[in-house]
Amino acid sequence: GSGLVGSEMCIRDRRYFALLFLLFALAFAGVNQTNYVQAKETTQKICLYLGQKITLADLPEGEVVLSKEHVVEVSANKVVTTIGAGTVTISVKTKAETVDYAEIEVKKNEILSDLSFNRQSFAAHPLGGGSFQLPIPQFESMTCVWQARTPETATVTQEGIITPVCAGFAEFSVTVTDSYGGVYSFVLGVEILQPKFTIQKQNLAKGCQTTLLLEAVAGNPVVYQARDTSIVSIVSYNQAGVVVKAKKVGSTTVVAQVDGVQTECVITVTNPKIKKAYGFYQKKKKLAVKVTGLNAESRPLFRSSDVKVAVVTASGKVTTKKYGSAVISCEVDGKTVNYYLAVSTKTAVRAMRYGYKQIGKKKYSQARRMDKNYYDCSSFVYRTYRAVGRYLVCKTSWAPVAADIGHYYVRKGKRIKAKKNYSEKKMRPGDLICFGGSKAKKNGRYKRIYHIAIYIGNGKTMESSSTYNNVVIRDRGVFKKSEIPVVVRP
Repeated sequence: GSGLVGSEMCIRDRRYFALLFLLFALAFAGVNQTNYVQAKETTQKICLYLGQKITLADLPEGEVVLSKEHVVEVSANKVVTTIGAGTVTISVKTKAETVDYAEIEVKKNEILSDLSFNRQSFAAHPLGGGSFQLPIPQFESMTCVWQARTPETATVTQEGIITPVCAGFAEFSVTVTDSYGGVYSFVLGVEILQPKFTIQKQNLAKGCQTTLLLEAVAGNPVVYQARDTSIVSIVSYNQAGVVVKAKKVGSTTVVAQVDGVQTECVITVTNPKIKKAYGFYQKKKKLAVKVTGLNAESRPLFRSSDVKVAVVTASGKVTTKKYGSAVISCEVDGKTVNYYLAVSTKTAVRAMRYGYKQIGKKKYSQARRMDKNYYDCSSFVYRTYRAVGRYLVCKTSWAPVAADIGHYYVRKGKRIKAKKNYSEKKMRPGDLICFGGSKAKKNGRYKRIYHIAIYIGNGKTMESSSTYNNVVIRDRGVFKKSEIPVVVRP
């Protein structure tokens, strides 16, 4: 009985070993068929920065296989060097199997990878302001290699110290190595400015203002100064320029300082004048308008307001053409000076010239209207024409009143017609303007006329005025029929 039992146990043992052998054979056959085992539970996950190196001391012996190129390099002594951003799997291939050893994610330096520059990244720097460095806090504690791409505009040292050479946009390339060994390249630049006034010298007429424009400032602070404030004063200013006013004849310098850089403009104050502002001439006469108070830099520009009446050359020479009036203007050194020209008949011209000599010299008085140093409005008109041989109304030693003069020439058919306003094209210098009308105070006289003046063209009259207590020229503007019932031509 014991022998039978022992025999059966032996058989079972042999079957057990046979089954175990079969299982090993099947397993071996399976490995030969796939030749790959993915051991996920043993795969390491490693995060590195670009440029960083690590040693994989426990990397199995075998052929190193990378799932992606240009992310890491693995040396023979198992040193991994990161060379590009991305994720790569390092596997080891042996005769028996290929096993994933590690998954490595390579990141860029967050501080540097998101950094970019454009033309507005840095404030412009004035030429002449000395050397400087660009404020880039991200580069601190990192190794930088600088190179000037535009050395004709600015040079740079390896410490990043920039020295301007000329105005323009200075460009640089910078190679930055971080603490991990990652290398990053940048191109950046800064505007090099030459702050200056758009003009370096200018004439300016006394009493006038001008704006001196400043270019190439780009937001930098500006300080202005006039070296002699008795000649030129500063009215207002901003970064774009400064407004100055000429106070007296002379020359001084206006200075602008931009971040330590100085630019200048020399202002010369002139005093343009026309000695005689009014002229009275017949047709087809030649004259010259002379403007004084200028210098060699002054560039006068002459114009005629009515070329049908008179023309003017670039040098101020005038030729009268027809009856009427014109303003010969001269623009010079920021100021316009005017010459008021009246063209009329010989008698009217002589009368206006005589009256012009009385301006500011004769007082107003009705009681003494015929005395040597006095006039009232009608005696001024009468005596002015009488001085050149024309008697208004009648030859008398006592001048007729304004209403009688106007009424006389209306009866003579010498009235200038108008509906609402008198046209200066129809009026002629030397005509007589009679003020009155239905809105005037009743005085028992023709058309309620209470005042008379000599028209001298360009909207102006010459008259003896009780308001100014003298002989004056007044700018009347529009001649309204409602205020001037009569205009006559003596």
